[in-house]
Amino acid sequence: MYAIARFGAAVLSTTLLLGTLPAVAGVTARMGTSLPEEHPQTLGARKFAELVEEKTNGEIEVKVFSGGVLGNDVNMTSMLQAGTLSFTVPSTATLASLNKNFSIISLPFQFDDEAHADAVLDGEVGRSLLDSLDEKGLEGLEFWENGFRHLTNSRRPVETLEDFNGLKIRVMQNDLYIDLFNSLGSNAIPMPVNELFTALETRTVDGQENPYTVISSKRFFEVQPYLSQTAHAYDALVLLASKKFMAQLDAEQQEAVRQAAREATLYQRQISRDLNGKLLSELSDQMAVNAVSEAERMRMRAALGDLIARYQASLDADLVARFGAALEASRTH
Repeated sequence: MYAIARFGAAVLSTTLLLGTLPAVAGVTARMGTSLPEEHPQTLGARKFAELVEEKTNGEIEVKVFSGGVLGNDVNMTSMLQAGTLSFTVPSTATLASLNKNFSIISLPFQFDDEAHADAVLDGEVGRSLLDSLDEKGLEGLEFWENGFRHLTNSRRPVETLEDFNGLKIRVMQNDLYIDLFNSLGSNAIPMPVNELFTALETRTVDGQENPYTVISSKRFFEVQPYLSQTAHAYDALVLLASKKFMAQLDAEQQEAVRQAAREATLYQRQISRDLNGKLLSELSDQMAVNAVSEAERMRMRAALGDLIARYQASLDADLVARFGAALEASRTH
């Protein structure tokens, strides 16, 4: 009996030294999203769950809980760190509280289009941001898309930089967005999104800014006659895994999860873009939609030059340089 015990201990020791674990079958993982079933965030999560099960031959089942039933982005990210939740997809704004360098993605007027964002975020600089989460008990798998943010208001079309003057714009409770709209000449008013419709309806604020998915799902078109395609900032989400959960899996299962994440990313981005195109068409029937010329967008960016420089100065200088180089290298002239 003693010899058998010694043999078992030796096998366990060797396994630990090699950093491998036996395959774990019958694993049930939980994944939380903060947005509704029909939103691309949750549609992507369900595709990811399907792919994980397929690629692990049913060894891992991922159950998706949508609509914030498990908590908000901050709550669910903390649950991943504690190992009580396996996967979630927070915004980069949430992750900036863990690593302020994630805020570089939200700086205004830096991505030309979705393909430009893909090229930068899927490249070396994007991967380095994801890898920085390792020390936080998280594995950054992929960047997903929430989309470009656009402006709506009840007073006038915004076609030029001067059209921002005096508009009371609701913004997220985030210093960057407060400074951004104040710098454009508007009066930025931070408030929670669940108070926004009433504030727009009563003209407490004149306008707001969000991707088309939010403008449509929150029915802002009922109280906002004007939609201006400012595309002033790009919203990214991050598909995260709990390091504690991933440590339970063997190398083959971990690789299957990462492959599923990549395939789900391509799916999620495409349905996000398809949906945004469809929603823009629908919103055009409900609101007066105007394009903003590239020349005017560059004037707006120039007006934010000091703000952008100030925020960049608060981030890692090497990251800022690499991010800027990646933006330029992947830009289609």
